Amino acid sequence: MCRLVFVLLFIHFHRTRVKNMFYHAYNGYLQYAYPFDELKPISCKGMDTWGSFALTLVDSLDTLVVLGNMSEFRRVSELVLSKIDVNANVNVSVFETNIRVIGGLLSAHMLSKMGGLTVEDGWPCSGPFLRLAERLAWKLLPAFNTDTGMPYGTINLRYGVHRKETPVTCTAGVGTFLLEFGALSRLTGNDFFEKIALKALEELWLHRSNLGMVGNHIDVKTGQWTAVDSGIGAGVDSYFEYLVKGGALFSHVRLLKQFKAYKAVIDKYMKHDDWFFWVSSYSGKVSMPVFQSLEAFWPGLLTLVGNIEEARRIMVNYYSVLRNYGFLPEFFNIPQMDPVHKRSGYPLRPGNLVYLYRATEDPLLLQIGAEMIEAIDHATKAKCGYATVHNVATHSLEDRMESFFLAETTKYLYLLFDPDNFLHNSGEEGTMISGPFGNCVINSGGYVYNTEAHPLDPSILYCCSSKRQKEFQTLAYLEDKLDVISLLDIRNEPTVKHPVETEAFQVLTTVKNDK
Repeated sequence: MCRLVFVLLFIHFHRTRVKNMFYHAYNGYLQYAYPFDELKPISCKGMDTWGSFALTLVDSLDTLVVLGNMSEFRRVSELVLSKIDVNANVNVSVFETNIRVIGGLLSAHMLSKMGGLTVEDGWPCSGPFLRLAERLAWKLLPAFNTDTGMPYGTINLRYGVHRKETPVTCTAGVGTFLLEFGALSRLTGNDFFEKIALKALEELWLHRSNLGMVGNHIDVKTGQWTAVDSGIGAGVDSYFEYLVKGGALFSHVRLLKQFKAYKAVIDKYMKHDDWFFWVSSYSGKVSMPVFQSLEAFWPGLLTLVGNIEEARRIMVNYYSVLRNYGFLPEFFNIPQMDPVHKRSGYPLRPGNLVYLYRATEDPLLLQIGAEMIEAIDHATKAKCGYATVHNVATHSLEDRMESFFLAETTKYLYLLFDPDNFLHNSGEEGTMISGPFGNCVINSGGYVYNTEAHPLDPSILYCCSSKRQKEFQTLAYLEDKLDVISLLDIRNEPTVKHPVETEAFQVLTTVKNDK
């Protein structure tokens, strides 16, 4: 009994602490940085980084709902809808705009009703957040107008791709669109977005090396790899993530098979004692024996595909670095067991322990989460928010707080210590709504997080999907055209049991009496 009370108090304490961390950073952003993209937490100023979207606010919308602050979600929703100008003369990252802005808008759209917004007729298949996300996606589409169908990395929202824009894009910048574009297609009924994302994924698959690997950067016009190092970290990471999550969310089985093939190659050439080195994609020889903090997603991804014990072992390796420095450095030299010079920072990246903890309930994962919270709150807290760690060895700081601190880091830590959160719903409950294609159930669990931790509700996607529309049209046709009474041969006559039914009843009665 005492142990149970201690565990409950431990969980409550850290959940409250994460919430306080979120609001310290969130309020600091609103007070000192809005409408700029990011907060400079030491000097208490704002700056635009990824396109002047009020990015930190967009990234925070669904976290407000996760924390249960529906009144603030309603208040700032209007700020977001009025702030974003999809026709601005600004150069933006196609990748970052997709995962942060379109992903954030789609999640806010799906959580609108739960967040207390008055939704319009036709929701969840229409709504202001959805329309804004769709308009922004159309602005990104010219980037995909290449011979290969793989996108440029940068685009101007007003004028499109500059004629001198480099065609070199990282692998993740090509393969991280399916969740958002697929969701847009299912919600709007326009399958063009999903097809565009699938085409880009297919091109990466077709351009694998002779060993079955992908490089780090590719020329989207020619399909030639310009950086042939292969790994699971920076520049590649979310490509693998979207093969699994996109394959599962949209039932694209071939994507799951592709991930399985990649994993076999990764285990053969890159894996060394549950660490992962960078190797040449053509020879398989080790080119860089380092761990990157962006690889911290891998145990969670393995958990999703059922490789639980392997995920545990890898997480223990990562924890050994965390315990020594308090944070995971951007690059960590494994043979020397030391952060790499000039790549030893920690930009407040998330360490998603949620998947593995939900699968195992291993208390060690709660301990790791608690240590992460302590390190962030103790070493990075600044006057107006939380600052990037410049060097994990000295804990020196930089005057920057990326928007993903509020979208991912605090959200995942909060969910780790909030076992009853609606996002953990395992399908035991849901909400019946009347949608444009008849009644359907939403909020029924199985949420899929994009790579910026914006949750997507698969039940809402189904409610608006073409499959659901066809089912609705078929039912309407049947109700209109068929005489169900005559079809079932139901008459206003006394019920007469069929001889076979009578015989079966007698047999069952005999068996029961014999007992």
